[in-house]
Amino acid sequence: MLHIKNISLTLGKMPILKGISFDASAGELCVIMGANGAGKSTLLKVIAGEYPTYRGDVMIAGQALRNIPIARQATTRAVLSQHVTLNQAFSVQDVAAMGRYVYSRNLESLDKEIVKSALQIMQVYDLKDRAYPTLSGGQKQRVQLARVLAQLLEAPGLQELDYTGKKMLLLDEPVTGMDILHEQLALQLATKLTAAGVLVVAVLHDFQLAAAFAHRIILLKEGTLYTQGTVDDVFTSAHIKNSFGVEVSILSHPQCNYPLVVTAATTGLFQSPARKALNVF
Repeated sequence: MLHIKNISLTLGKMPILKGISFDASAGELCVIMGANGAGKSTLLKVIAGEYPTYRGDVMIAGQALRNIPIARQATTRAVLSQHVTLNQAFSVQDVAAMGRYVYSRNLESLDKEIVKSALQIMQVYDLKDRAYPTLSGGQKQRVQLARVLAQLLEAPGLQELDYTGKKMLLLDEPVTGMDILHEQLALQLATKLTAAGVLVVAVLHDFQLAAAFAHRIILLKEGTLYTQGTVDDVFTSAHIKNSFGVEVSILSHPQCNYPLVVTAATTGLFQSPARKALNVF
């Protein structure tokens, strides 16, 4: 569904992205990772149409991004940016309903049902009358996820829907500020969307969340594609050391069907003074 070929981008005089190519299929959770400054968010913004001065090709469902009208982009692709600032005292329900404005500002009964469903899925329906600025950071993030979910859905809920080749969701650090329960909720939502045929492309920093949920990993380094593939292909000690500059061990656990990435501090190669004093391993 998504074809990226030789994408390069210069901002000012600084080359940010350099010849990146990869494909991502409908029904796939594709996770972009890399150290700070590797170009993750910039690449996502290129796919979102925010940086039209890129060189190379971005193809969505066989059509060049540059040739897709903005209105149609808005009904086929939803974007959760890394930083969303909203200080006006809109209610939580009003913020989620903004996801339906790409269809019409006059919300019909179906739109309202979709908004209600999105709020319920993200477990913030009980906050629907709260003023958005009064929420915690994690609550705000869940409301924003409800907004982009409302933008994607064509009917309430996630059952018996087929969006294969029709819908794409871009998430830039979607679990920022969330507790562990709601991190799981957000990534489980992504999994349910992929089961309905949605292509989800997400920037994540957490190795364990990526390992548990991703179908494909795109690993960037200094604006280039360092490597890509399955979790097992990409999450090796050598790849992580070369791209992040940190020593890790890749472990297995009988109750996990994905690798565990642990740092030297966790494996005992380095211990803090407190751990040494307590002899905790």
